[in-house]
Amino acid sequence: MIIKSTSYKSISCFSSIPKYILRDSERDNSFVLTQFIKGDTSDINRLAMQLASNEEFRKRKCRNNVLLYMDILSFHAHDTPSLSNDKLQVMAMKYLSLRAPRSLAVATVHRNDKQHVHLHICFSAMEYKTGKVARISKKEFSRIKEQMEAFQKERFPELEYSSVRHGRTERKSKRYRKEKETAMTKRGRISEKQQLCDLLDDVFQKAGSEKEFYTILQERGVEIYTRNNEPAGVRGKRKFRFKTLGYDKQILQSLEQNSEVSIRMKMLHKLRENRHEKEHELAGKLR
Repeated sequence: MIIKSTSYKSISCFSSIPKYILRDSERDNSFVLTQFIKGDTSDINRLAMQLASNEEFRKRKCRNNVLLYMDILSFHAHDTPSLSNDKLQVMAMKYLSLRAPRSLAVATVHRNDKQHVHLHICFSAMEYKTGKVARISKKEFSRIKEQMEAFQKERFPELEYSSVRHGRTERKSKRYRKEKETAMTKRGRISEKQQLCDLLDDVFQKAGSEKEFYTILQERGVEIYTRNNEPAGVRGKRKFRFKTLGYDKQILQSLEQNSEVSIRMKMLHKLRENRHEKEHELAGKLR
């Protein structure tokens, strides 16, 4: 199966997304599975109110909070005859147990004209009445994909056409990106990541504080993206977290304490050493 996830931040999603996945045109030969949802799911307004009410338990509220997720599990058309609602319900429950065991959720199956079967799983970004967010990292999401793939193979081996080696695909993608960067270096060209590292190293030598570090970057035309209202990384053709580029919060906060050039250069030298060690370690894992 192929698993994709989409997040929503507008409050209108509490009604628009359930309305979309529960539309009448998709009700034939389908089912509705719920988690922590009370009452009839055909009442979209009541469903939206429950999702909105749960959001009130959020401990840290920001303007840009993710409010809802919709994850889609897609299966190969050749497996359609083998995909009964019973099997799909089992897979929906398994996925929720891994991805959002404490969220309000609605799951249903869509069977379109091309006979591709899709499981649509909509769930709240907040756990039910706990105030905890249901956010996971990319690494955790990749692990869930692999677990679902293993579960499908063990429980439903007849779904042979829907088998996807998620972990291998992602490792191959990383290997390809690393090999591409290495090839560019050999040709005398600099990758986007290396360009950003060089720029950050230069700004690190000039900035007198963490705030000034971000200001200089923006003055040089670098777009900074945020997470929870805090600078998290830079955005170019790809997004790079500051931590990935070697600049974690602790290093940036140390700028004010270490104003002497000699100390700053020692820190920069150590930072570059750590960066090279991580690159060699990653290269070893991808071989």
